[in-house]
Amino acid sequence: MPDSFFFYDLETSGISSSRDRIMQFGGQRTDLNLKNTGKPINISIKLSDDVLPSPEAILLSGISPIKSNATGMSEAEFCELFNSQIATAGTIFTGFNNVRFDDEFIRYLNYRNFYDAFSWHWQDGSSRWDLLDVVRMTRALRPEGINWPLSEDNKPTNKLEQLTMYNQLKHTNAHDALSDALATKEVAMLLKSKQPKLFNYLRSLRQKAALVKLLNNNQCLVYTSSHYSFEVLHTTVVYVLSFDSELGSALVFDLRADASSFLDLSIDELAKLWEYDPNHLKARLPVKTMKLNRCPAVAPLGVLDKLSIDRLNLNMPAIEASKRLISLRKDEFVDKLKKAAKKLDKTRDERRKSEPRVPAVDERLYDEFIPKTDSSRFKLARERAKLAEDFKMSFEDRRLDSLYELYRARNYPDSLSQDEKLAWHNHVKQALLAGSPSKNELFTESLKLLKQAYLKDKHKLNLLIDLENYAKTIVSGYETDLPVKAA
Repeated sequence: MPDSFFFYDLETSGISSSRDRIMQFGGQRTDLNLKNTGKPINISIKLSDDVLPSPEAILLSGISPIKSNATGMSEAEFCELFNSQIATAGTIFTGFNNVRFDDEFIRYLNYRNFYDAFSWHWQDGSSRWDLLDVVRMTRALRPEGINWPLSEDNKPTNKLEQLTMYNQLKHTNAHDALSDALATKEVAMLLKSKQPKLFNYLRSLRQKAALVKLLNNNQCLVYTSSHYSFEVLHTTVVYVLSFDSELGSALVFDLRADASSFLDLSIDELAKLWEYDPNHLKARLPVKTMKLNRCPAVAPLGVLDKLSIDRLNLNMPAIEASKRLISLRKDEFVDKLKKAAKKLDKTRDERRKSEPRVPAVDERLYDEFIPKTDSSRFKLARERAKLAEDFKMSFEDRRLDSLYELYRARNYPDSLSQDEKLAWHNHVKQALLAGSPSKNELFTESLKLLKQAYLKDKHKLNLLIDLENYAKTIVSGYETDLPVKAA
């Protein structure tokens, strides 16, 4: 089968890929010339009882869980369809911010449903590509021919719905998964038609081998990432401090910064500056880890012309001075940075261990790789789960024993024994009603505030009332204990 793009988008029950769920999947396959091959795919997916959707997410997507549960597929059914009909050889999974959002939901979906969480986007010549940073780099380096949106306060914005509106592209219903997937394809067609050289170049970099070659041959690169400010169009010139092709990452220094301010800092001082600061109250260490498997938008310095240098406000003499200074002390600086990174990792591990909440098994995809002895039995596990009989699976990875019980309960409730039904009932009750505040209490409070805020918006108010009725029906079924079967 020839290579193809598969443009896709999700609508979800919330923003957490490990705790929330996919409610709608939309996509369209095209050839490499962006011509449609096959029909659009638009699928609703049921929520299991142990998940209460975020009211904010439901308002954004407009999806009623009552409707999606009445007409949608189970997760297991969708996962089977995804892996057999969508994740085919040579597929380039393409979205708009998919690497950081949609792809993570698909990984957790596969994990919960006993498929390999990662092979869908690398096996058999498949790959993934994120158009968001392609859009950002095009705006920064080659903006000609495209109308670039500004926010209400006159700041550059690259939101999908704004791009389509400014360029009069078809986008019938923003925040509908299929509509957004088709709009992403429209943006790809715009980029390819107006700046084909940059579009095709960045497409070629989605594979690790191409990135490794680029990093091996260039000490400095142009790098576009959300890590950098919108004021410089998310684009800067970086110095490659170190590069590990096995780990698939590179350590880069933003050459806009004066290297002399950082080279003499201690390990503790570097760690403090490097630690994430959500409130942006401290100076930021101009060092970033570039992950090669996240489709970074990078290019050699030769792409910079006078127009892009002026547009990005790059002081090339100062950048060259910082580069020379770092190159003289690179080994010493990298050594301190690696020690600072280890210190940060240790601090994060200690903080994680001290947290009172123990992550549920659904959230533990990244604990460690699943042994091949277990993954080789996934197909058997899925097949046997459908059978209404007393059958147990035992795994080497202890996560999978608990996960399998949940998988069967969520997707094949008729196959459960009386004891297993009781265990599922208690699991849902714990998930929704335990704690202070409980998940249901937080949900109810959020719903109450939003209903007050949208009293005059009939459509949104009805959607919230619908969601409230859904949640009440679910919760009421778990407020009391199931009777225990007499011995």
